[in-house]
This record gives sequence, structure tokens and C-alpha cells, in this order.
Amino acid sequence: MPAEATAPVFRALPGMQFPDRVPRPQRLDFGPDAERGILASLPPKMGAPYVTFVSRVDTDGNETAGIIATELAVPVATFTGWNLRDPSQGAPGDLMSMMGSTVPLARTAAERAAKGDPRPSIAERYGSRDRYLTLVREAATRLVTARHALAEDVDAMVSRAGALWDFVHSSS
Repeated sequence: MPAEATAPVFRALPGMQFPDRVPRPQRLDFGPDAERGILASLPPKMGAPYVTFVSRVDTDGNETAGIIATELAVPVATFTGWNLRDPSQGAPGDLMSMMGSTVPLARTAAERAAKGDPRPSIAERYGSRDRYLTLVREAATRLVTARHALAEDVDAMVSRAGALWDFVHSSS
């Protein structure tokens, strides 16, 4: 789907902004012998931009395509593969190269309501840390059953999820 189709989901999240510009690489024509290393056109002639697509996202803003990691199957945050530049750097609506975002879910329904966050809170989803870790273990086991993860890695996935839970609950 075009990147712009995901904009309403991200714009609904408190503190999130969708990029002002979505980069689209352009075709470059260096001449008929470019594949042999002979460049006849410098600078190259600019062609039409490539068509670019992004994965669909759920109502939390997490990707739904491919192998779904436990962090996305049992989320305590929205995880994106993109991040915007800090306003202090200039061009705040532009994408920051090679950086993703983590936008924690509200911890409680009251916090969610106060922030105007449309995503159900962690407490509304899971009730407790133990319930959350049980669901993570189940998601990790499904990955093992599907042969996308090793059984010996399940405990590490659950441990990492516990650390993520603790981190989200320690921030204000």
C-alpha cells in the first residue's frame, strides 16, 4: 500500500507526526552502456520515480505483514521502522535515516483517556505483567511451531518482553 495510506493511523497517536514528505527514489539513466561501467550521461537523466509501498499496519500502527515478532503480536508500544528528524536539527517533517520509533501504549485507561490515545492501554489489554508474559510465551511458542524461531530462544523472548514491560512502566 502507499505510505500515505497509513497516515491516519499514525496521526491519531499522541505525539506522532506523519512525514511531510515520503521519499521516492527516481530512476537514473547513465546511458546505454552503464551496465558495462561506461557512463555517457553525467549527471544522469532523471526518470520517473519508482513505485514504493509499505506494509499494512494495524490500529496500533504495528506492521501486519511477514513473520510477526512477539513485540508486535503482544504489543506494549507501537514500533515503526521510521522516525522524524528532531526539530532542533531542522527539517522536522523529514525522515531520519536508519532510525525507528517506539511509542509506548498508555499504561492505564485513565492515562489513555488523558492523552487522547485511541489504542487500548496495557492494563486494558493484559491486566497484569504475568498475563502479558503468558501471552508473549504463547506467541513465541507459535513462532517455534511455525519454524520461525528456535525453542531454546523462547525464554529469551519472554525475558526481553519482561524488560520491555518494565521499561514502559518506568517511564512517565
